[in-house]
Amino acid sequence: MNIKTSLFFVLLFGLFSCNQTDKIETKVSISTDNFIKPPINGVDVPYKEYSVDAAKGDTLFYKTGSIILFPPNSFVDKDGNVIQGNVQVKYREFSNPIGFYLSGIPMNYDSAGKSYTFESSGMCEVLAYKDGVPVFVNPKSKPEINLVSDNNSQTHNLYYLDTVQKKWIDKGISIVTELNSLKSKTQGTETTASNELTEPLKPEKASSKSPVIKIIIDPASFKELLVYDNLQFQLEANEKNFNPKDTIDEWSNVELLKGKSKGLYTVKFSNAKRTVSYSARPVLEGNDYDKALKIFEKNNAEYKNKINERQNKEKASKEQYLRDSLSNQKVLDENKRIEKLNILIEARNKGIEKQNAIVDKQNKLYTETSQSNKIMRSFQIDGFGIWNCDKAISLNCLPIAASFKNEKGDILDLTNIAVLYKSFNGILKFPDNKILVVKDAENMIIGIHNGMFAYLNYEDYNKLKIIPETKEQTFIMTVLSEKDNNYDYIKKVAGRQ
Repeated sequence: MNIKTSLFFVLLFGLFSCNQTDKIETKVSISTDNFIKPPINGVDVPYKEYSVDAAKGDTLFYKTGSIILFPPNSFVDKDGNVIQGNVQVKYREFSNPIGFYLSGIPMNYDSAGKSYTFESSGMCEVLAYKDGVPVFVNPKSKPEINLVSDNNSQTHNLYYLDTVQKKWIDKGISIVTELNSLKSKTQGTETTASNELTEPLKPEKASSKSPVIKIIIDPASFKELLVYDNLQFQLEANEKNFNPKDTIDEWSNVELLKGKSKGLYTVKFSNAKRTVSYSARPVLEGNDYDKALKIFEKNNAEYKNKINERQNKEKASKEQYLRDSLSNQKVLDENKRIEKLNILIEARNKGIEKQNAIVDKQNKLYTETSQSNKIMRSFQIDGFGIWNCDKAISLNCLPIAASFKNEKGDILDLTNIAVLYKSFNGILKFPDNKILVVKDAENMIIGIHNGMFAYLNYEDYNKLKIIPETKEQTFIMTVLSEKDNNYDYIKKVAGRQ
């Protein structure tokens, strides 16, 4: 008995599943015509401008407490020549969904043919010019951004927005530093090395020997499986726990775990009454298998090259490893961490002193923000533009055919429609009135009407009592006046101070 259509679930790894009530996933696309296009002219997150002596470098302090370090000779022109003289640097941060929305920055991420939504733990944009002409990062002297954050999660990666390819590029990790507790951790320290050298899993063809199930793999889960589209899982032929009656039950949660042997996984289904587990292997069919085999051959060759490179490096440094005992190495690592921490604390203190010298009001704001923010995410940049510390996730959503009216009952033709929900530092954008709302959550609906910001707040949304059976909904929107249609006021009505 094939249970491919019966057991069609979403895999959960501390995330919300992305479905439309009874469908497996929904792609939230963003039109390329609106790529980094603010929805309201003149209403955007403002830049802070600085002047940096290119030869000497400088340390810049942002109002949130973030610190940007420019080493000497950080800038080059388009031909790679080192810049001399003063360079104009523009910097800004996006810390909440309203900032993401008003900036027009896309917050979706495509991986292996599937679309996910970013939850941000800190995003910034840094630009640099010499006499009005853009300059570039010197790869031999890269700037470092120490971005204030209120999220110390180790599962957030670092991404760079490539405006030519019009997509986010995974740049690996940042370093999470907790200033007040003297704790410094590298995102993914425990798994990064192994992830970088994860051995590719050779694809297998599906057969008729046992039932097949399909599971959506989250991008933060199993790297060896992420590259394959339309992946399915075939139960082991000797799986004794399988009961065809299990296909009738409704399951609230599905979990995928690595098995004891290579290529073997455990699929666990559970609901309020019971839990069942099956041993299964990832399989593909037809053209999907042919494509996967080519991907495997390419990735396997890269994997072998990396193994050889690592072995050569280890061989070259073997003599040094022998000289240093484990305890001495720990001391060196700890000293290096403390040295880095002291640099950040010293820079922060200098920033406070610098603000004192400017004006008392600015000093009060800087002191409050820099002292209250205990977490920094540090990373070097290899290009100027938008950088984001994110986790790509899927959300448990309900599809709604939306219509909009103002408080007088007039029909509104909204553009740039988006949905926010509390406790999630991200945003869902939609090209038309077919929207998604997050199931069992406080949602806020926003959009633009004739250049004015329009919104339905969390409280009014809750009064609508939207349930999975709700297919259509008219939302009564508040449209801002021209006087209030500005960045600061919009942040207030959205509950983002």
